[in-house]
Amino acid sequence: MYLIKNKIINSLYFFFLVLILIFIKFSTIKVLADNYTVKNINIKEQYDVNFNKGNIINKGFEKAFKTLIFRIVENKDKKLFNNTSENKINSLIDNFSLSNEKFVNNNYEVDFEVKFDKKKLLSFIRSKNVISSVPKNTDVLFIPILIDNRTNELAYFDQNYFFNNWNNINKKFFLLNYNLPDENIENFRLFQKIKNNIENNDLSEITNKYNFENIFIVIFYKNKNNLKIFSKISFSKFNFNFNIEQNMINFEDNNLLDKIILDLKNIYEDKWKLINKINTSIIIPIKISSKNSNYVISDRLENLLNQSDFVYEYEIEKINNKEITYKIIYNSNPDKLLNNLKLNGLDINSSGEIWKIK
Repeated sequence: MYLIKNKIINSLYFFFLVLILIFIKFSTIKVLADNYTVKNINIKEQYDVNFNKGNIINKGFEKAFKTLIFRIVENKDKKLFNNTSENKINSLIDNFSLSNEKFVNNNYEVDFEVKFDKKKLLSFIRSKNVISSVPKNTDVLFIPILIDNRTNELAYFDQNYFFNNWNNINKKFFLLNYNLPDENIENFRLFQKIKNNIENNDLSEITNKYNFENIFIVIFYKNKNNLKIFSKISFSKFNFNFNIEQNMINFEDNNLLDKIILDLKNIYEDKWKLINKINTSIIIPIKISSKNSNYVISDRLENLLNQSDFVYEYEIEKINNKEITYKIIYNSNPDKLLNNLKLNGLDINSSGEIWKIK
């Protein structure tokens, strides 16, 4: 009798273990770390006899789509998506919500929040032979220095148009948030001291005062009617140095100077996107195991996988009384995933075929 009872218990245990495994396997498949969400899309339309709320919704979808596309593709590729049809845009949307609806002075105004299906969207972008990037916002320390080559004089902050107006030129789809150094005399004196060799100076005496991983040093060399721009950009471990020259410049034309700022910002956005490319043609399977008893570690791992834009999908491949094994499809260099896990407190042994969380 005891043996029969024990057999039943073991059978039930095995049944529930298999049931849990099946449930977890099918409930933890994550496609592209959820959706892309575009918020605060404002649409304003005249409220008259021709008013049609369906048209308003389509306009909101189109504006949200354009905002998202501009955040994740390079400037040169944006035109490929200009004529995307309403039906195609609608097919990429997972859900949406409206808020702050109001009627004021015969105008209807509303804010949209639109969620796009990430898998469908990236597949559509790839169909245009374009590689998209992670729409990741980041802060940079931006140091714009203006030198008049004719007099070899360095312009003080309030005389530097690019310093004063850089943050006035902005677009909703920009990912880089620029922070300017303090307008104090000590900083200016340092610039004066090193102005003849400023391209080769890391300005650490200034940058060390600020807690930024990303540092842009941009030097504007002003001549009579042309402008040479040297950009020295550091995104943590990634560095870019390049020159641009603008000819036939009227320095009294603020619209032209604003366009130069906008063009530079687009270039810098592209550099940031280059670092964060999601190459879905790269399909790297990675397996990670964790102890079955440590639910906190498993939960942290799954949260990190959900948040990663480079994780195409993952699932629990195997579970037993000792460990859980995750199978992950990754769209980038595995070292990027390994570093991200370690930065978030997971101690990983990656020496074997299956990475093990210690």
